[in-house]
Amino acid sequence: MSTEKSRVSRRGFMKAAGLGAASTALGAVTVTSAQAQEWDEEFDVVVAGSGGAALAGAIGALDNGASVVVLEKAAFIGGTTGKSGGGSWVPNNRWMEAHGYKDNKEDFLRYVSRVSFPELYRDNHPQFGMTDHHWAQLNAFWDNAARVFHTLNDEGALPVFTFLSWDGKPAPDYHGQIAENNDIRGRQIAVNNDGQTGFGAHMIEFMSAYVEEKGGDIRTENRVSRIIKDDTGRVVGVEVDTPEGTTRIRAKKGVIFGTGGFTHNHHMRTQFLRTPVMGGCAVPTNEGDLINMSAELGVKLGNLNEAWNQQVVLEEVLQFSSVPSGVFFQGGDSSISVNKYGKRMYDEKYVYPERTRSHQVYDQWRGDYPNLYQIFIFDEEARKMPGNMIPKVGADLPAYVITGNNLEELTANIQARFDSLAEQLGTYKLADDFLESLKATIERYNGFAIAGKDEDFHRGEAPIDAYFHAVPYDRGLPSPYMAPIADEGPYYAVLLGAGTLDTKGGPVFDVNAQVLNVRDEPIPGLYVAGNASASPSGKSYLGGGGTLGLGITFGYIAGEHAAKQA
Repeated sequence: MSTEKSRVSRRGFMKAAGLGAASTALGAVTVTSAQAQEWDEEFDVVVAGSGGAALAGAIGALDNGASVVVLEKAAFIGGTTGKSGGGSWVPNNRWMEAHGYKDNKEDFLRYVSRVSFPELYRDNHPQFGMTDHHWAQLNAFWDNAARVFHTLNDEGALPVFTFLSWDGKPAPDYHGQIAENNDIRGRQIAVNNDGQTGFGAHMIEFMSAYVEEKGGDIRTENRVSRIIKDDTGRVVGVEVDTPEGTTRIRAKKGVIFGTGGFTHNHHMRTQFLRTPVMGGCAVPTNEGDLINMSAELGVKLGNLNEAWNQQVVLEEVLQFSSVPSGVFFQGGDSSISVNKYGKRMYDEKYVYPERTRSHQVYDQWRGDYPNLYQIFIFDEEARKMPGNMIPKVGADLPAYVITGNNLEELTANIQARFDSLAEQLGTYKLADDFLESLKATIERYNGFAIAGKDEDFHRGEAPIDAYFHAVPYDRGLPSPYMAPIADEGPYYAVLLGAGTLDTKGGPVFDVNAQVLNVRDEPIPGLYVAGNASASPSGKSYLGGGGTLGLGITFGYIAGEHAAKQA
């Protein structure tokens, strides 16, 4: 398999974005019976989408003898998976033991219950407080995830191995510091690309090649626009918008949706999400198509207020809502993030989904979001420990990096940058005492750095902090993740906003990945997996690859189940 990463041009992205919701009427059609219709084509299983979850659905169906067509809305395959890191979070996988770790189902269930639905969690409850529905889904994930990934690996559809951090250790989970995690490592696996760690583009190459080798038909610029059901309520096919016109394709056994979330549907973002999200890493075709179609089928929807959160560089997301990458980690050791009041808000080394939650904090007295836009600040020395947003020493500065020879000049330039964005953001002013507060914040933080203990936010203490931050050299400080910010400039700043990898709400599904109606009954012939669905992970990002671990597992289950239908 090639070691080159797939690259999608900005023109390609814009072309994909042009297939927007406004250009197509999305919905459902009822016919008397599948047999009575004239179909342009027919397959056993129709798959909408071509990311990891969708291709897993195709593979699950093909492995069980079904004929399959994969319909991709964009001009290229892969969806958001194709631009991702390609990791998958898989409990109880067989590669863990080689690194000295053995998974345990009760520990797994306790952990995922605790972080997915913290408001429901009960440590003394037989289901840890979970609803029957979520308990069944979480059990199904444990029971099937390893089996699915072992199968994909062994048949050559997706070769994988344990993902190792920069220090050669298996990755911890994203909430490894809590007692319920029990300090387990190794659930995150990566694409094995000829012995090297592969990325999402490699995952798509492997999986799509397998689909085609098994006889599956993969098509681009084919947008599923309507779901066709018969008068019994069974889904029997789809209408597809293609460059040549609209066609009808019969699905004799089932339709699987893996079409992604709704990150780039502005209406859905503002109406559904609790976090004030501005865009994200999802490909621009992720516009919530399935949600619109579901409305005419009586589908039960869930988890619409949640997303796989990730911070984004504000000026990038204002230019185009589908950003090249989000802020996976905040680089540097002599660096902090502050709000418009000059105050820190979190452990800057902690994981991206939890940092992004800070943007939704609301101040009832002032009537605004104090952390809506944030300022990441670093000094010259931090450039020796580069990372997201921090250019190496000697490298050119990206246009979004704000500079200042001292804190007074930096503050003035930050405000000037906000002023320059007023047409897009409205008036956004730093607090009158921002500079004074920033100086006090830096003084307090510097004390923590010298002592090696962040008394406010525990910076550097969570296992995942070390995973994301390689330490290139030793400053001789107690913690390699904190260093005092210099007394003299130059100083640098980057403006941050809230974004997503993608959203994680949509149709609710059962343990077979069948979509449920509002009466909690499976809709025959209709399946969903990945970010198009109501994620069983609820409010949490369980660990690296949490999106693909769930999506591929339930995608494959959907394909298996559909293929076995009469």
